[in-house]
Amino acid sequence: MPATTSRHDDEPHSAWHLALGETTNRAELHRRYGGRIHPRISPSRTTRNIFLFTTAAGLFDGWTGEHVHFTGEGGTAGTDQVITHGNKSVLHHHAEGRTLRLFHQRPNTMAVTYLGHLHLDSDRPYVWADAPCDPRRPLEISRRLVFRLRPVFSLPPAVLPTTPPAASAPQVRTESAPALLPDPSPAQRAAANLLAAYSRYLRAMHATDMVHYRVRPAGALTGLFTHHDSARNELVAVRPTLARTAIWAALGELQDLTRFIDPRPDRALLLPSEPDDDLAELLHHTSVSAIWPIERDSFARTQPPKRVEER
Repeated sequence: MPATTSRHDDEPHSAWHLALGETTNRAELHRRYGGRIHPRISPSRTTRNIFLFTTAAGLFDGWTGEHVHFTGEGGTAGTDQVITHGNKSVLHHHAEGRTLRLFHQRPNTMAVTYLGHLHLDSDRPYVWADAPCDPRRPLEISRRLVFRLRPVFSLPPAVLPTTPPAASAPQVRTESAPALLPDPSPAQRAAANLLAAYSRYLRAMHATDMVHYRVRPAGALTGLFTHHDSARNELVAVRPTLARTAIWAALGELQDLTRFIDPRPDRALLLPSEPDDDLAELLHHTSVSAIWPIERDSFARTQPPKRVEER
């Protein structure tokens, strides 16, 4: 637990004058202490400070109860964030004798509130998280750099949202069926309806049901939903389209998530219709079954060749 100090969060010899929780204008902050006025990460050339601004753009910003998570900067649609420029200055702040100072910037204003002096966690300074670059294009996923920061003097104010810590070990947790987002896309709604129909079929015809898991790999901030037919010991990925790129993504998802289920399950793809010959050959080659609706509340499936266990 960080120690608490006086109202001014600082070393005695410093020229820093902002108090914890104090609000100022960002232009005035940079006029006095240096730094650039627009980026999320703003190293100063005139003082030993690096200013961090938590905003709506920081998808993973928040307080875990031990660390402040702060999303790095950079990266465009389809590209990952990298450790250059501002991100590099944060990573090397201790070696360069710089102080990290966190602010909350209110949306569409220049008002910023000082949240305190922080330093990077020495054991794990950052983790990576997958996220859309733009909410309007949710399928364009890339990696976001998330720094793990510790308060030096005082806990951050309650203005920071609560966020889960990174998983220290793989976690597999049973959950209810995934809920649709408030404004689901047509593809999300179609996938949810397909999964619900297959679940009804399993209950009616085989007296079993799907078990839904949220899997968080070690070091991950977010989890992935997967669906398991416990009667067959079969992991099921759902795709509301036969588009090749969607099938490739589903095969990778199944390959990844089978590592976390013991005993190792078989794999299946729940599709909106029967796959054509070429897709059926691909699924056969990768030892994945295809499942699709054939009439109301009834489903057909293929059987892949018996999987050869890896040594």
